[in-house]
Amino acid sequence: MMIKNLLMFIGFLISFNCYSQNIVSKTKHKSIASNPLRKKIIGIWTQKGSINADFKIDSKTIYYVEDFANYKYSLIGDLIKIYYPDYIYEGKVSFNNDTLIISNKDGVGRYWRFKE
Repeated sequence: MMIKNLLMFIGFLISFNCYSQNIVSKTKHKSIASNPLRKKIIGIWTQKGSINADFKIDSKTIYYVEDFANYKYSLIGDLIKIYYPDYIYEGKVSFNNDTLIISNKDGVGRYWRFKE
């Protein structure tokens, strides 16, 4: 009887854990898909006055043209995190018309879509 109850309890825990992970996964996917900034940041960006592109943002990475380097990033709400090998950059993303603005405690960066 005790073994039967224990097995039922373990089965309950396993099914509850699977259910919880499914809810978290769906919620995370929904928040990513419903973030309007995600679509807006994708593209090639440059600083004002520069004739070359500075970086390219796709759905999962940021590619720095001069460094020939890709780094993963996450965007949750208006907070972007860029995962460099030595540290994680965190900044607030906003737009003023077509200008991408990324700000943090160290300052503000303004970028324009690169036009070939």
